[in-house]
Order: sequence, then structure tokens, then C-alpha cells
Amino acid sequence: MNAIATFRKCTLTDKELFEKVDKLTDQIYQNREIPARHIPARPNDDYDLLVGELLIRFHERCIDKRKQNE
Repeated sequence: MNAIATFRKCTLTDKELFEKVDKLTDQIYQNREIPARHIPARPNDDYDLLVGELLIRFHERCIDKRKQNE
């Protein structure tokens, strides 16, 4: 897993995270612009970090749980 996906400083709830990624993804297609990355990083706002956090949470809840049940 890459460094972006392991940053893990996002404090949004699952619902907030999902809604923010959904909104920012829509903006990418509407504005046709790649979201800016910030220094220092903003874990609750930077699109790349939010998507990474979403993927990790999905993996923890779905993939890891399925492996435990095998």
C-alpha cells in the first residue's frame, strides 16, 4: 500500500468521508480540474488523502473481515 493510503490522520466520520469524496469527485468532473494538494497536508480536505482513507476503511471493514471468516 502506498504512503498516501497510510497517512491515517482523517478525523471525519464514515458518513462525512463518503459525502466529501462524493462531492469532490463530482467537482473534478464538473470543473475538469485536478484537485490541489497542500503542504502541509490537510487530511480532512485533500482529495488524495480522503480517497486513501476511504479505501483503507473499506479494506478494514470488508476485505479483512471476510478473511477472518474464512
